[in-house]
Amino acid sequence: MADSVKSVLTVFLASTGPALGVRDVLRDLSTAGLVAPFVWVDDAGVTPGGARIPAVETACGADTTVVLQDVLASRRVDVVRLCVIVPGARGTDPVRVESERALADLLSSNSGGARLVRLRTVLRRPGDTPSDSVAVALAGWHNLLVAPEDSRGPGMGHESLTETTDPVDVGRHAAPVIAGIVGLWTDAEHAPFDEQPVLPGSTLRVVRSFYRRLDTSRAEHELRTHLLDFGGQLPLPRDAGTAVVYADDVPAATRTMAQALWVKHRHLLQGERVSAPPADAPRLVKFTDALTMFFSFLVAVLRNAPAQWAARVGHRASAAVASAAQSTLFGSAQGARRVVVRGVDADGRRVGWSEYEAASRQIGAALDGATNTPQSAAPDLSSLWRDYARAALTLADAAERSPGLPTIQVGAHRAVLRSASDIVPGPDDEFTDIPGVVSATLNVHAAEAPDLLGIRDFQARLRELEQDPTIGLDARRTSAALAGWVGRIRRSFAVTFGSILADGLSAGITEAGMSLERLNAAEAPRDLAEASADQQARMFRQVRIATLGFLAAAIVAGVLAWQELISWWTGGPVIAVCVLVWAGVVAWICQRTQQYLEQLLVEREAASAAAAADRRNLRSALREIENLTAAYRQFLSWNRALGAFLAKPLGVTDHTHAVGRSIEWGMPRHSAVGIGSPEPAQVERVADALRQDMFGVGWLTEAWDAVVGSAGSSLGAAGLDIDRDPTLLAAKAGAGSGSPLDEWSLRFHRGERQASGAALMWERALGELSGPRGDLARELLATIEHRADGAVRRYGIDEFLAGVGQPAAEGFFDPAVFTDTAAMRGLTTVAETASTRTPAGCGLVAVTTQYTEGIAAEDLRTMPSDGHPAAPVDIPQVPDLELRPAEPTHDRADRPAPAPFVAPVADGINF
Repeated sequence: MADSVKSVLTVFLASTGPALGVRDVLRDLSTAGLVAPFVWVDDAGVTPGGARIPAVETACGADTTVVLQDVLASRRVDVVRLCVIVPGARGTDPVRVESERALADLLSSNSGGARLVRLRTVLRRPGDTPSDSVAVALAGWHNLLVAPEDSRGPGMGHESLTETTDPVDVGRHAAPVIAGIVGLWTDAEHAPFDEQPVLPGSTLRVVRSFYRRLDTSRAEHELRTHLLDFGGQLPLPRDAGTAVVYADDVPAATRTMAQALWVKHRHLLQGERVSAPPADAPRLVKFTDALTMFFSFLVAVLRNAPAQWAARVGHRASAAVASAAQSTLFGSAQGARRVVVRGVDADGRRVGWSEYEAASRQIGAALDGATNTPQSAAPDLSSLWRDYARAALTLADAAERSPGLPTIQVGAHRAVLRSASDIVPGPDDEFTDIPGVVSATLNVHAAEAPDLLGIRDFQARLRELEQDPTIGLDARRTSAALAGWVGRIRRSFAVTFGSILADGLSAGITEAGMSLERLNAAEAPRDLAEASADQQARMFRQVRIATLGFLAAAIVAGVLAWQELISWWTGGPVIAVCVLVWAGVVAWICQRTQQYLEQLLVEREAASAAAAADRRNLRSALREIENLTAAYRQFLSWNRALGAFLAKPLGVTDHTHAVGRSIEWGMPRHSAVGIGSPEPAQVERVADALRQDMFGVGWLTEAWDAVVGSAGSSLGAAGLDIDRDPTLLAAKAGAGSGSPLDEWSLRFHRGERQASGAALMWERALGELSGPRGDLARELLATIEHRADGAVRRYGIDEFLAGVGQPAAEGFFDPAVFTDTAAMRGLTTVAETASTRTPAGCGLVAVTTQYTEGIAAEDLRTMPSDGHPAAPVDIPQVPDLELRPAEPTHDRADRPAPAPFVAPVADGINF
């Protein structure tokens, strides 16, 4: 095969006859994807002198006519393997030696310095009459004779192949062996003669090769589906210390996490509130101070200026209570106030939650402008949404990622939720059971599970639509289905936290409305000087009346005394009493006036404090409405991304099982392709075991970080800043804003962008199966289907491999091609074995090539022209045979004791 590191070009040189059978079989193997591309050169097309040599390149079973020089000139090649197929039987067309040498020289000089490996494979069967025109071996080449035998594996019994020149039969048995010799098998780095030195002289080796491919693509497809497609249930992560369990009380788990998240970040969304100060307690005044205040007021009365006295005392109250703010707020902003309070505009249209943000901003701007208060900046909620994502992931994989957001505990064990929809409902959890007429009327096509405010608005509009005589029935059915769906999704973490935000937004809207109502209902206070003047007029009127009454009584008493109707002892005291009573009545009237003015000042102070508290609380409520609305938009965007991610945390796990072409008939025993066929229960057990090893606590962290980290690049020019700093994504505006966060989350929700961890996780699974969890791989390979001559046979893995790809014990080649003398000399023994076993997914490709030591052409059995075996020939001298070295001489004293007699072993002429 083409080496995974080096670029390899395999070139065959052959003539017509049996070699064409080899070519046809190699093409069939190429069609099945078992061998790498190769170039076939016909001996007749090779001409000396460097002429352009026509050739045929075969890849994936397709032939392409090429010119060999063009192939060499257009590719970078590190190794060139030239294999000459030499038919050895008489009557076949031999390959010209001149062609071999010319092609080798061309490849050596024109391949850009690539290393050239020269191979000559001789095809001969027992009983074949050797051709006189065939050079069995050439110096400088790996001369190889394909053993005419067929066996299931190394060291096993074999079948001797009979004499034939049929290209089909020759190619069927020889082509797989040649593929193993020249390294054509795909997925197997097996080229045994690349590093072998060429034997000196015209010596050759007898060679055989075994091949096994275990195709597990079908089993891998089933395993990948079971392992990476969770089917809505999250895997139990593995914890080194204690076991992780599923939490059965889902509402309690999600409520605990949502409350913990809200407590940690509520300061970002909620402002402080103030209360109006209580009425001042009665002040304790000394008697002397009271007299001083009374006489000062009396002096002011006598001077006819109680209003100026009240102005002096009124420094304790604010002169401007709320009149300016009220006129500003309830003049131009009256329309906004109706929206906030009633939820319906002037046209009777129901106002959605998103419109409160604009109304609150309008009122807040008017309020800040009326009181000259600087506007505060919107808070940065990025820490909230980073913790929101961490909390959701913690519920899924039991890893504590942020302080204050602990994992769910069930007894002494960490716990996770079973279903991703119990954490953040995904795109498949949307409510879509909406009749077309209802959907068209309300312009609502689906309801997202976390969007509680949208669901409430949808329910309210459905209730209004239920009164319609035409589509009321459909509306009622939709309302019932929607209520059932809400009951199923309300326990999720996203809905639980969303309800906190929604309730906070509703409370803020209600509070702002009540504050506005109180400010609107408050009467504008009268001017203090005007109120004092009115009270002074009443006081003077009362004093005049009292003065006239007592003056009349005194005059009557004086007249009666002057007329001596009564004595002056009587009249005098009466006049004195009238004066004293008058003085007392005047003092009492003045005191009441003073008390009224004091009460007026207290009420002014209380009204001013209450209005200030209302204004401050209104400003806080309006700010909360803006913040919570912005947060709710971001909440929807993050739920879209998180829901889609948790539904498929590894991305698309659909793995198409590409069914390749298989060979049903014709493969010899030494080469076989098996298919792993485990039972579904076995695949499921292996998947469960791998999940325990691969999905540890916190396994979602890497996948989620990769998703967020790639958000900027997926948005193009709009996400350049996020691509540089992915943490900026959490600070962007949310749903409906068109921001990078909104665009990215929508793409993720629609499936246009997905996680990409499936491939990496599958590579890890394959690493586990080929490494520490090899026992699981064997369970997948417990049953192997093998097609032989159209029939399906089932084996265990050891029986199927039959030792191929493993270090093999010494064996023997079929002695039918050896002379008796060569067999007696032990030349039929396997001298070297090259074995490779390469993982191919969960399966493997195993190749074993065995060959003898170098032998001479004379060691091969020959057949005379009459077809009878040749008579034994005496060989007076065989110079190529090894001679035993002379035994060392020893002194008599050091000479070892004689060994027991051992029968001599035939070893040529030496014993």
